[in-house]
Amino acid sequence: MTGKIAVGGITQVDGLVMVKILGARSGQGLAGRALSGLGLKGINVSCVTSFTDCEDLHNISFAIKADDLDQSLGILQSMQDELAISKIDYTRRCTAISVYGPHFSERPAIAGTVFETISAAGVDLLAIATSFSTVTFLTHADQADLAVARLNDHFLVP
Repeated sequence: MTGKIAVGGITQVDGLVMVKILGARSGQGLAGRALSGLGLKGINVSCVTSFTDCEDLHNISFAIKADDLDQSLGILQSMQDELAISKIDYTRRCTAISVYGPHFSERPAIAGTVFETISAAGVDLLAIATSFSTVTFLTHADQADLAVARLNDHFLVP
C-alpha cells in the first residue's frame, strides 16, 4: 500500500486566461447574460466561479483560451454599462489542473488534500471549480508542472 489516495487521473490544460467580471449590480443576471453572450460567439468557458460580495455586488471568474481574449473583452465591454459592471480584469498565462475520479462527493478530504498539497508547494491558487467527480483549479502557467508533480506525490493515478 502506497498511502496515496486513488483517483481516476490528473489533467492539465495550458494556454488559458482567467477573466474576472467584478462589481455588477444585483438582479441583472450577470452569469447567464455574460456566459451566454460568449457562448453564442463560439467562446467556451471553463472553471466558472461566482459569488456575491459584502456590498451585494455580483462577481464571476472563468477561464477561456488565450486566443479568445480580445473577442471576449469586446463582448463583455459591450455589456458593461447595461449590467453596471465596475471592472473587467484578466490574468494571462494560466493553466487549469483537474483531479478526477468517481464518487468524489462521497469521499471526504479529496479537495482538502489537493489544496493543502499545492499550498505546501508554494503554488498560487487563482480560482477553484468543483463537481461531483472533479476538483479543478487555475494557477499560473509557470507553476503548473510543479503542481502536477506534487499532486502525483499524493494521489495514486492509473
